[in-house]
This record gives sequence, C-alpha cells and structure tokens, in this order.
Amino acid sequence: MKRLIYVFLVLVISSVGLTAQENDSDLMVVYLKDGSQMEGYIQKWDYETKLYLKNTSGSIFEFPAKSVDKVVQKSLINLDSAPSYSFNENGIYYAWRMQGLIGNSGQRFSQTPGYGYSFLAGYRSTRLLGVGIGIGYDKFVDNSGEEVIPVFAEFSGYFQPVNTSLYYSLGIGYSFARENRDSGIIDGSGGLLVYPALGVRFGNGKMKYTMDVGYKFQKATFTYNNPWDGRTTHEQRLTYKRLTLRFGILI
Repeated sequence: MKRLIYVFLVLVISSVGLTAQENDSDLMVVYLKDGSQMEGYIQKWDYETKLYLKNTSGSIFEFPAKSVDKVVQKSLINLDSAPSYSFNENGIYYAWRMQGLIGNSGQRFSQTPGYGYSFLAGYRSTRLLGVGIGIGYDKFVDNSGEEVIPVFAEFSGYFQPVNTSLYYSLGIGYSFARENRDSGIIDGSGGLLVYPALGVRFGNGKMKYTMDVGYKFQKATFTYNNPWDGRTTHEQRLTYKRLTLRFGILI
C-alpha cells in the first residue's frame, strides 16, 4: 500500500512539473514599437487587427497589430544579454539639438565661442538613409550681434543595427541674417550653409540621444554703422568655419 501511495505521489508531482513546464513554455514577451514590453500568455492573435494577451495576474490586454514589433518566447531570452534592439529603422522621426561653436583664433573676435540649437523633422527609409527638414538659430560669436536663422535639409544614417551606433549627418541649406541695431548692425544677409558631422547614437527605449562632432561652414554679410560719425558704414563679408560639439534628443 505504501508503495502505491509513493508511486501516486511521484506521478502527481511529475504531472504538476510538466504542467508548470508547459505554462512556462507558453509565456511570451511582447515587444511594442514604442519601446515598451509586456509578459503574458497569448489568448488570440489576428495578425491584421489585434493581439490579446493575458498577463501573469490574469488581466487581458488588447494591442493593435500594427503596434507590435515582435513576440519572443520568454524561455528563449537570455536575461543576461544586452537590451533588445529598439531603434525604428524606418518612418517619421524628430530631433532636437543644441551645439557649442568653438571659437577660432585670429584678430576678429579671437577665440570667442558661440552656440546654437535646431529642430528637425524627417522620414527614414532605411537605417542608412533618412532625410529631414530643419530650422534653427546660430550665434557664431557670443558677445556680438551676428545671428543667423538656418533652414536646411539633412541626410543621416546609422551604421550598425544596435542601440549604440555610430552615425553620420550632412546638413545643407541657407541661413537668413538680420540687422541688430543694438550691436551696430544696420543690415544683414545670409548665405550657404554646409554642416557635416560624425557621432554616436545611444539609448535603449523609444527616445534616443546623440552626440557628435561636426564642422559648420556658413556664409553671411553684415553691414555695420560707423559709431564715430553715425553716417558711414562698413561691410563684413564672412565665411564662418567652426568646429561644433552637439547633443541631441531623437524620437
């Protein structure tokens, strides 16, 4: 009798273990395109409309099929591995950036730095090529009135299919200059802008960050009023050539 009871207990424990294994094998991780993820058991999945997922607490969640990036069996995930790749390689993107403009040596505003910022909206067709349109503000010499408003197109791409990747960008456009009578500038006109840069993109969620080093070429003309007599003027035809350090937020 004892032997029968022992055999029965072994069979019960084994069946419970098998059930647990089966449940564990059904546990999935759903990765969404916004960078978030959820664990649970798939109840129903219509690939063109919705995915129904029951989490480990028993609650049912509905996800539009177009919001699902991928579904992976949890038992196959190496928890010690690097975070999953979460960069959208195609679609609309936005970028906000700030940059410091390193001062040049020379007689004119020697070593005086400047600064700038910009906003960009674009469309990425592949990881290696995205095209955007942007607008910004640049002050090449901090203690002067020489300011420009750049409007530009930018081409960019990311070299590696990982969350931290080297990338390139090339901005080409035209910058508008204006008068600044408080600084003695009675007229201003802009010119061609060319801005190549090389940097790194990083971050594990939907929001990414960028840091890069670039070189900005900008043409502009400013007409200064003579402060001594108030009647004569002199014109400054300039080509700024500035090394830049830039930080950005990318979504």
